[in-house]
Amino acid sequence: MPLKIQKIADSELNMTPMIDIVFQLILFFLFNLKFKSMDYRIESALPKDRGVEASPQMVEPIPSIKVLLFRLDAASETTARTKIKIGSVHEVILPPYRWTGKRVDDIVIEKERDAKFAELAAVIKRIRADKPEFKGEIDTPPPSGFHVPHADVIRILDAFLEAGITEVNFVGAPSPMPRSQPAR
Repeated sequence: MPLKIQKIADSELNMTPMIDIVFQLILFFLFNLKFKSMDYRIESALPKDRGVEASPQMVEPIPSIKVLLFRLDAASETTARTKIKIGSVHEVILPPYRWTGKRVDDIVIEKERDAKFAELAAVIKRIRADKPEFKGEIDTPPPSGFHVPHADVIRILDAFLEAGITEVNFVGAPSPMPRSQPAR
């Protein structure tokens, strides 16, 4: 008759104490670890004839072209249009754009808008011709600036890029105030 081995009920190893010891050893070695900090010990000799001078110099600020966008008649879908001001130099009111579903009418309206944006790009180029280094700024001041279509803002950005101005700041609408919680 074969020999039967009885199973012992508690034959598994309890790993909890071993895990505790391993974590305590990890913490012990982390707390006693000292990093070599050589950064502050590196000696450097900077050249005396170049670099920051002892006397302060006035740096001329980079001029900027500011473009303001407003939305006229924002409440009406049929007559809403965008007004664009380039500093105090130039002002354009874009024709209202609405999709009519008639391809011929949509193309005519889009051509008018393209001509206005080409005019704005030419004005920005003419202003920039005076100095090669210019920054741009697009601002949509409240309250009517909040309703300016995204496409018009992007077209102004394209006009800046076409004029060679790559540093353009955009001042948009501030984030809305959080709604108050209803009283319970």
